[in-house]
Amino acid sequence: MNNPTMMQDSWVSASDPAKICSFDYEAIQEPTKALMHQAARFLYFKNGRGTIEIDGTAYAIVPNTLVAITPWKISDVTVVEETLQFMKVIYDYQYVNTVLKGVPGTMDEGSELLRFLSMEPVAYLDSVEARYVDDLMECLKSELGVESTRTPPPDKPFTQLYTVNKLIELIVTYRRYIMSQRGEKDSRKDAAKESSIFSYIYAHSAEKLTLSRVAEVFFVSESTLSKQISQITGSTFMKLLNSIRIEKASDYLIYTDLTLDEIANLVGFVDASHISKHFVAKVGITPMNYRKIYSKSKNNLNPTDKDVAFAVTDYLFKNYQDSAITASAVASQLGVSVTEMNRLLLYYAEKNFETLLNYIRVNKACELLTSTDYLVIDVALEVGYSNVKTFNMNFYKYTKMTPTEFRDRITLQKSDGSETAGRKSANRRGR
Repeated sequence: MNNPTMMQDSWVSASDPAKICSFDYEAIQEPTKALMHQAARFLYFKNGRGTIEIDGTAYAIVPNTLVAITPWKISDVTVVEETLQFMKVIYDYQYVNTVLKGVPGTMDEGSELLRFLSMEPVAYLDSVEARYVDDLMECLKSELGVESTRTPPPDKPFTQLYTVNKLIELIVTYRRYIMSQRGEKDSRKDAAKESSIFSYIYAHSAEKLTLSRVAEVFFVSESTLSKQISQITGSTFMKLLNSIRIEKASDYLIYTDLTLDEIANLVGFVDASHISKHFVAKVGITPMNYRKIYSKSKNNLNPTDKDVAFAVTDYLFKNYQDSAITASAVASQLGVSVTEMNRLLLYYAEKNFETLLNYIRVNKACELLTSTDYLVIDVALEVGYSNVKTFNMNFYKYTKMTPTEFRDRITLQKSDGSETAGRKSANRRGR
């Protein structure tokens, strides 16, 4: 993959942050830029021919090719012989992982299922298999709607339960189809399939992982590995590792009653104190407060609560440029307390008011930095910061780069596949 790598955001849906899965159609007419995917997805190619590279390994694309991409994988469509038309299912990998762990008697099989997706990224379906997957895709489309149309599907009971069921059915079906093909097609070595450094870090994040250990696994020097991680993610090895651990810890806090020491041990931190320090730095609140707020919201939400959460989100997206915006003022407009507003936002958007506001401002700043020649101070003022110092602090917190470094190094691709690029040319859609 010789093209610069873009990191896609982690949201499953650009229109609804509460979704665990989204469905969409897409077409690619020319080679794309390399993409690092934070959210897992299936790409189901129905028409066209070409080549896709996944972590540097090339795979042919023909009609009825099903591609599984797990978090931190890098994909790159390098050849397009005939226009590639495909369906795209993006899903919450950690949520599915949690569900699988909760099914009695399937913990080991569930974890193995997800590891298998990482090791076997491409399945070529015969006509019978394709018809079965066609039906699964039609079920997901009917339930979720088509993401790019921004038209919500009709309300149906038990949508989340139905969607998770179809997702797991798709994953199990994928595994069975791959196994049925073994012996008919040459199997690649496991080492090649697990060649992604980022997938390796993700899979082994609970262990005592060090830069030197990962470097040894991939037969590179520590300096080379460190440089590669920095170039692709804009982060250091330890910051990347701790971010992954915090992401996994969040699920344990929400879905289990494990103590903080037990969670720390499961995800790779030393103890409760260690995990608390990193959790507060990344999320902004303590792990126990996160569990209290999030768990409470799970048990006491109603349709009106959802309306409030999305009203706040909509308001912030429309008014982020106002430097005088405050949580108390917005909560007062909606007739709720700041605490209640943050409780609802943490459930539906996974961010409290201040975090969501800064998240929106920084993302808008990223677009301006990549699509305009505005001075950094002008960008700061444009997105709602009253001074450049606060802007720089928040920008570095979210991107691990200064605004100037970001402008020189990054091309940004959004959830809807659109791409903003100023100094770097780009006109290609994303996966």
